[in-house]
Amino acid sequence: MGQHKVAKDTRREQRLPARLQIELTVEDGEQSEVGNTINISANGVYFKSRRYLAPLTVLGLRILLSGEHGRGRPERLDVRGVVVRIEPEEEQADVPSYEVACFFMDTTPEFRERLGHYVQSNL
Repeated sequence: MGQHKVAKDTRREQRLPARLQIELTVEDGEQSEVGNTINISANGVYFKSRRYLAPLTVLGLRILLSGEHGRGRPERLDVRGVVVRIEPEEEQADVPSYEVACFFMDTTPEFRERLGHYVQSNL
């Protein structure tokens, strides 16, 4: 029998399973869409979208972080991101939603610190 290779997780930041509100805008001016995240880290976000977003598409993202452990006042984070993966990989008429992996671009140290703190405090 052949051996199965186990892919090593090379992510530098921990992912937090989180259902947060996310608003995305395609940078070519298309209409925005509101959805929910599946998980989030200081490097990127995984979310559901009703529309197909091709890899390398640049998005404007607005993420609404709940207070720590779901309490407190929500905080809005705005950032640009690039689509790095989408499932299914091709646009299909009968798909109700796509799962999109997006890498954050142009982040500031403050953004990374705030999001990193949010992830760590909610693990």
